Amino acid sequence: MKRNVWLVIVLMLIGVTVAGLFGPWWAPGICVVLLAMLLKLPVKQSIWIGACSILLVFTVMSIFMLGKDESGLIGKTGALLGGLSSTMMVLVTGLMGGITGMLSGWLGSSLAKALPQKN
Repeated sequence: MKRNVWLVIVLMLIGVTVAGLFGPWWAPGICVVLLAMLLKLPVKQSIWIGACSILLVFTVMSIFMLGKDESGLIGKTGALLGGLSSTMMVLVTGLMGGITGMLSGWLGSSLAKALPQKN
């Protein structure tokens, strides 16, 4: 049975956004794990959809926070990390989100295969 990929992408984006707004930084990863496990996604599909969804949400959230940063905290944090500019900090945040999403999607898909299935 072919999965409706767009429905899965929309569910992941909504879940990751809500988890990112109201939870700690790792909550979107838990959301991806649960959705990939409950929807029994194939490994490749869960890896790429998880990576793209968290990458997109983390990048948009960091751009939004960069616009609201009146104290220059993002630039100061970049200076601690070897002199990264604010733009590079947004890219690093997106990259870390993509890696988190990739690993979360892989874990969720693997857990779905490892759990006993009802017949």
